[in-house]
Amino acid sequence: MNRRISRPSLRSTACIALLAVSLAACSAAADQQKAAEPNGAASKDAKLTVALGSDVDLLDPHMFRTDAAYVVTANVYEPLLRQKYADEAGVLEGQPEVEPGLAERWEVTPDGKRAVFHLRKGAKFADGTPVTSADVAYTFKRAMLGPGYIAALLPFVGVSKPEQIQTPDAHTFVLTPTFKSPLFERFLTFQVFGAINQKAAKAHSTAADPWATAWLKDNVTASGAYQVKELNRGQQAVLAPNPGYYDAAALKNGGVTLKSVPDPDQRALLLRSGDIDVADSLPPRLVSQLKSDDSLTVNRIPSSRITYLGMNNTVAPLNDKLVRQAISYAVPYQDIIDKVQFGYASMAKGPVPPAMRSAAGDQYWHYDTNAAKARELLKQAGKTHVTTQLAVREAQPQDTEAAVFIQEALRQVGVDVEIQKLPDATYYKRLNEHSLPMFLHDWFSWGEDPFFQMGFLLKSKAFTNYANYSNPAFDALLQKGTFELDPGKRDDLSKQAQKLAIDDAPWAFLYSSDYLVVTRKGVSGVTRPFDQTLRFEYLSKTG
Repeated sequence: MNRRISRPSLRSTACIALLAVSLAACSAAADQQKAAEPNGAASKDAKLTVALGSDVDLLDPHMFRTDAAYVVTANVYEPLLRQKYADEAGVLEGQPEVEPGLAERWEVTPDGKRAVFHLRKGAKFADGTPVTSADVAYTFKRAMLGPGYIAALLPFVGVSKPEQIQTPDAHTFVLTPTFKSPLFERFLTFQVFGAINQKAAKAHSTAADPWATAWLKDNVTASGAYQVKELNRGQQAVLAPNPGYYDAAALKNGGVTLKSVPDPDQRALLLRSGDIDVADSLPPRLVSQLKSDDSLTVNRIPSSRITYLGMNNTVAPLNDKLVRQAISYAVPYQDIIDKVQFGYASMAKGPVPPAMRSAAGDQYWHYDTNAAKARELLKQAGKTHVTTQLAVREAQPQDTEAAVFIQEALRQVGVDVEIQKLPDATYYKRLNEHSLPMFLHDWFSWGEDPFFQMGFLLKSKAFTNYANYSNPAFDALLQKGTFELDPGKRDDLSKQAQKLAIDDAPWAFLYSSDYLVVTRKGVSGVTRPFDQTLRFEYLSKTG
């Protein structure tokens, strides 16, 4: 089997946590890769089938949705800017740089307080309607004032009010941020800022539903490379090329069918049989078996996704830093990586994992598995015996496996852990209530920016700070570093914040999992963008 493995680490510059796509810069690399395939030339009309582990629940680009739904919206909505790609050992890996998307060019003033975007005059929605600045303005205003979570993102780039949007003409869109942000251009690559057809949305709005939320749940106004030709929930979504897409000639395929196949073993069987071309979200257990199949290719690259053992910092005995540090020393990190992740992961060593810019774990992380040190710290805390609970998601068997390793290791140092395997709905309800004593959780930050990551996960009172960690000195470093323009100073502030978080041990930082996509041999053009959501423009197959 051909096995594509990236260079040891990727370093990306600063930006966000919660979403992007790009194409043109990698055309030459993708064409070169296709030419090397042994089964003949790839056909631009070839249709591919991709199996995903979740189902498409809704299509509104501004609402939280399933992973499969994010895949759909990422491929049908086109943002102003796009992420560049580079071929990294067979995977088109997203780069820190951005390039033109719906905007063919743009200018930002030196003070960052005015950005002018010149839209492509040939861009059309799938229904043939031209994409105009009014559509882009509607999209941003909906993000600010309408449903969903996107309003929480825009203040990071100094844009939060409709008055900061101007449309001098049909092909000019202007933003006037209140400050210069190091995150500005990267944010604008996120799929959530892909243009929505204002006329279509308004035609389906009502007084009770001014932003057409009910209609956009089931319909898209495609401005990107693809349109939705069929949506059969629980089974499949069919994406076809958007004939009005400004770069339609560059698409490498004739469309993609997304199959909903929740059972990973079934996805693996379909891949082996050739009934599907691509499988995403396969657990490492299966990937380790598939790697020996000569008909398949494992596309692997380190990512910044982090899995952690969260400890509720406000609940006894976990409100004692010494207890949290003791638990951190007791965790069998390498066993979990080797026996649960089958080697498809690396040590996280802190809240900013190795694949993210300014990662400082090698400098400050000191929790190598050490039972004697764990017992010593518990003794210092005056705890001879500790009892607690560890919640895991029922639908994530690898979390249960990791929890068993953790349970046994903690038992040996005097901490008794009851593993609670919860239905996903119950788990997330309690997680969002911040009521779980200990829990296994994973996180991927769109944009892969260290400050965006730490701000969401560890800043005091952040709604996704599920461990209830609070350190005013840490918060001050985040506030200063998020908007620092000098890269060197920003990196230094990031490392200072990481040092505090590592010492306070709000979590045990378990591992950073690899990005894994398994394909049939002859399939090329797998992408790993800012939001780690597959883009299909480059996807092709031979034979």
